[in-house]
Amino acid sequence: MALSLPVRFRSDGGRVAVETDPLHAPLRDFLINDLGEDVSAIARAQGRLGGGPSGPWQELYRYHRLDFDGTTVHVRDVGGWASCDLDPDVLRQCLDEYLQEIGALRSRRSLERVLGKPRNGEPMASSLALGSVSHRTQGWGLIQSPRAMLEDMAGLTPHPDDCLPHGVLQTGSGACWADLAVLDETGTRLRGGTKTFMPRGIDPERLMAELGNTMTQARFISAVPGAWMGVVAGVRLHGYIDPDSVLRLPCLPIEIEGVVRHVRVLFPELADSGVDLEAAASTAVTFAKAVNGPRHVLTAFLLHDVQSHRHHLEVVRTARPGWEHTGNACHLRVDVQTVRLEHLWLPGHTCEMPTGEFAGVLYEYERLVAS
Repeated sequence: MALSLPVRFRSDGGRVAVETDPLHAPLRDFLINDLGEDVSAIARAQGRLGGGPSGPWQELYRYHRLDFDGTTVHVRDVGGWASCDLDPDVLRQCLDEYLQEIGALRSRRSLERVLGKPRNGEPMASSLALGSVSHRTQGWGLIQSPRAMLEDMAGLTPHPDDCLPHGVLQTGSGACWADLAVLDETGTRLRGGTKTFMPRGIDPERLMAELGNTMTQARFISAVPGAWMGVVAGVRLHGYIDPDSVLRLPCLPIEIEGVVRHVRVLFPELADSGVDLEAAASTAVTFAKAVNGPRHVLTAFLLHDVQSHRHHLEVVRTARPGWEHTGNACHLRVDVQTVRLEHLWLPGHTCEMPTGEFAGVLYEYERLVAS
């Protein structure tokens, strides 16, 4: 059930406005004056609330401080003039949506800057954004920026060339993957996520226009609810549609507009091994004997996050307890005894399995895609 938030976000293309009632004015001022457009500061605040804090804590900012007493977060200005009380889940949701709005604003600025000031010979790339897991802001977008800008982002590094069967960014052909890693002060990898990038030559307007036509020819992937595959602007794509709102594909042209509104995410198919990955994923999942939750979440992880890339398999296989990974379709967390997979686009669809069972599935999937 979606939470009712005490704030509303509105963007005019130049800034993000935060609207609320007088009772929650300290929350609004905290978001605007203390966090502003600093994505890392917003992420740190999210991290403070992540995982359900078990004991009291206090976080001091320039104009406000957050006090958690074990059940409630108190947002107080440092002068002691005003405060408001929030459930930690509500504050976490506010931060999630605020980060989504700030990210969209910065992406639009980057796009305008790139399109307005092209540089001769500079490699260009397009990031096919994954949207958000916030139920109120799910969606996707195409963001263009120079490759150097992508590489300058903290922890963003290209995949090895042998992971790129459709070419590399400099050639302007095919799609590429990149690892987005969060590192601690010693350089240790704490968190990783696969983000999908598409090369120059993909026109965002064309992509949007052709999405409707794709829906008339796309097909559902039977093993995973809501998952579909098709071709947009000459690129093979996978995506998710809300399975509770849209019952079938392909759809008639008269239905396209309604169907497209339910497209939650789409991303390129990078695998070109000649192997039926859908069948390989479905078969490999049967090797897990003890899965708590829907098995199609594990199928989606293999099909949409690992695909047929040996590098992805090696990265996940060597993960240690505490490691987390957010891919195109699933969020993965590795603990000492279990592996937990949460589907990003199918709310509530989560499964867990022993680490040994998970390792066996990865081994079997690798064997099938290599045959």
